[in-house]
Amino acid sequence: LGWVLGVTGEIPRSVLEIGYGTGTFIEAAKITGVADCAGCDIADFPLPQGVRFVAWDEALASSWDLVAMFDVLEHIPDLSFLGRLQTRHLAVAVPYCRWRELGADGDAWFRTWRMRLPNEHLHHFDRDSLVALLAHSGFECVTLNGFEDGIRLRPGEAGPNILSGFFRRL
Repeated sequence: LGWVLGVTGEIPRSVLEIGYGTGTFIEAAKITGVADCAGCDIADFPLPQGVRFVAWDEALASSWDLVAMFDVLEHIPDLSFLGRLQTRHLAVAVPYCRWRELGADGDAWFRTWRMRLPNEHLHHFDRDSLVALLAHSGFECVTLNGFEDGIRLRPGEAGPNILSGFFRRL
């Protein structure tokens, strides 16, 4: 959440986390003072105190200051919902597919990439494709980075492996 606050310079009034998992991010938003915190996931998993669950239809019908999706976009078959999100800002993290950047070495890298996960990771993103997808959905890229690699890289693994992006609605 510190990353989001550093980019916007303000505490959002409302935050929706799609695919909240254990609820760590949305809990941090609540602790920080976000008035309206909600989580949306494939099931009504337990949420931290003061955070409400919203179903998919409500998530898309409501307006939010910030929608966060960490390790979510690669799993959703139809990404057209992005254009219907009513949010000022969007924070995402996806596995960073470096196939194109690696040129001739890309095929060998992709065959053994631990984040490839056929039938689970349905989409693979690099910097250009993530920015293009979200631009098509009405969002402008504010910043891209790989800061989560400092947290999530495994011993012996070379990054970048996680691509994080912050976007604003055009």
